[in-house]
Amino acid sequence: MSNGFRPSPLILSGLILMIAGLVLWRLAPGLDRALLFAFRLDPSSVAVAAIRSLTMLGGLSLLAPFVLVVAAGLALHGDRRRALWLVLTVATGRLAVEAAKLICARSRPPLGGRLDEVSSASFPSAHAAGTLLVWLALTMLFDRQRRFLLPGTIAMAAAIGWTRLALGVHWPGDVLAGFGVALFWAGLAGQWMPPPRLSRA
Repeated sequence: MSNGFRPSPLILSGLILMIAGLVLWRLAPGLDRALLFAFRLDPSSVAVAAIRSLTMLGGLSLLAPFVLVVAAGLALHGDRRRALWLVLTVATGRLAVEAAKLICARSRPPLGGRLDEVSSASFPSAHAAGTLLVWLALTMLFDRQRRFLLPGTIAMAAAIGWTRLALGVHWPGDVLAGFGVALFWAGLAGQWMPPPRLSRA
């Protein structure tokens, strides 16, 4: 694995955030609710439409094609192993999130406060997890560009996580746990990330 990221800190950070999300949900529901109300937009806000558009950047319908395009580019340049690693990392991470949703079966915030349509369970946030996992995986792959990619990764993940709260479709604990799953999964996957093609003998 590249020297830029080490798996253990990512795994540990992910576990901490997942636990924090669970604590908010199970042990501090009043704080979870208060934070949601603090972040949630007024339904009459002129920003609602723009935030609905922004949150789509963290959805599977855009992230999946984006990952496939990047993987295709890697494969065309002869880096098929890293292309496969990227696709498997993101795909299995998404499956892990969906499995967690089914197991936890947490209800979404009250319907009257939602500013976007959702149908799945709430915990953890797939938008938060997917966004951070995809961009973190890319940052790990393209380590030479890390000083540019890492700030962008953090900013994008934070923005998407915020939109889920602003639209009232996720509890804060869901978003924290989503980030935690992404960090944890990236840390696990990073242990098997193939080296760059040009570095092979």
